[in-house]
Amino acid sequence: MEENRSTKSLVLQLLRESGSTFLSGQEIAGRLFVTRAAVWKAIKALEREGYQIEASTNRGYRILEASDRPDANTIAASILKDEEVQEYLRDVELLVYDEVDSTNELAKKYGDINSGREAIFIANYQSKGKGRKGRSFYSPEGTGMYMSFLIRPDVSLEKAMNFTCMIAESTCRAIEKVTGLYTGIKWVNDIYYNDRKISGILTEASTSLEDGRLAYLVIGIGVNLYEPYEGFPEEIKDKAGALIASRQDPNLKNKLYSAMITEFYKDYKLSDRYPYLQGYRDRSFLIGNYVKITPNLENDKLPARYAKAIGIDDVCHLLVRYDDGKEEALFSGEVSVVKY
Repeated sequence: MEENRSTKSLVLQLLRESGSTFLSGQEIAGRLFVTRAAVWKAIKALEREGYQIEASTNRGYRILEASDRPDANTIAASILKDEEVQEYLRDVELLVYDEVDSTNELAKKYGDINSGREAIFIANYQSKGKGRKGRSFYSPEGTGMYMSFLIRPDVSLEKAMNFTCMIAESTCRAIEKVTGLYTGIKWVNDIYYNDRKISGILTEASTSLEDGRLAYLVIGIGVNLYEPYEGFPEEIKDKAGALIASRQDPNLKNKLYSAMITEFYKDYKLSDRYPYLQGYRDRSFLIGNYVKITPNLENDKLPARYAKAIGIDDVCHLLVRYDDGKEEALFSGEVSVVKY
C-alpha cells in the first residue's frame, strides 16, 4: 500500500511540475523507475481523488486543475471573513497536511512545546487515525475530512466533555449551512446521517503537573464526506456511511472546513449567543428512546442494562430512567437505541 501511495505522489509531483505540457506514460515510468501499468494505476487513483487529468493519445497526460483537497489559504481567507469570530481566529495557527499519522497526535506535540498557543490541524489522510478507547479511526485518503483543534479553555477538567458536545453540535450546524443536510447526534461523540455514522469525535485532555488544572484540550473530528473508493471495511460497513453521494463541488471540503471552524469558535468563544447544549439536545436521537447501555471497560463483567433516555444535563451526561423508576446520569459507556 505504501509503495502505491509513493508512486501516486511522485506522479502527481511530475504532472504539477510539467504544468500544461503533456508527459507520456513512458516518460513518467522512466523517470520514476516504475512500469507503465503502475503509472496508469496512479493516474486512475488521482482521478478518483478528484484531480482533473487530461489524457491524449500519443501525447500523454497533463493536470488541468486541483482536486477537492484542503487548502490552507482558501480556508484561512474564508474564516477571517466571519466578523463574529475573526478576532479570536487571527492568532490561531492553521496547519494543513497531505498525510499525517494522526492530527490529534500532532496537536498534542504542538501543545506541549507552544505554551499558550491555539492551533488547528487538517489532513487529507491519516495513516494512524485515533478513535475512542484506543481504537483506530478509519481515515482513507481523499474521501474523508480529518481535523483537530488545540484549544486552551479556562475550565475545569470535569467540563472537558462539554467540548465534545460543542463540536458535535457546531459540526452539524456547519454541515447544514453548507449542504442543507440535517444530521443527528448519538451521545456522546457520533454524528449520523440517514441512520449511518458519518463522523466521530475524540477529545483528549492534558493537565498541568503543577496544579492539576487543564493545560489544553485536543478535539479531533473525522467526517466521511464521500464513500471510500473500495467501500468501508468489513468491521464497520454495516453502520458507517457517507455524507455526500457524488462529487459535484470541487471546493466542498474547503467550504465545510471553513464552516466547521467558524461555527465551533462561535460556540467556544460566544456560547452566550450560541446555546450549543440546546442544539445538541435538539439533534439527539437517543432522547425519548429506549437504549442499551454497555459498560465502557472491556474487562467489566457487568451485564448490559436497558433504560429510557430522558435528557442530557448541563455537563453532557446522558439522563436515563430504568423500569423501576430509578434515574441515573451516565458519563461513560456505549449506548445504542433498541426496540424494548
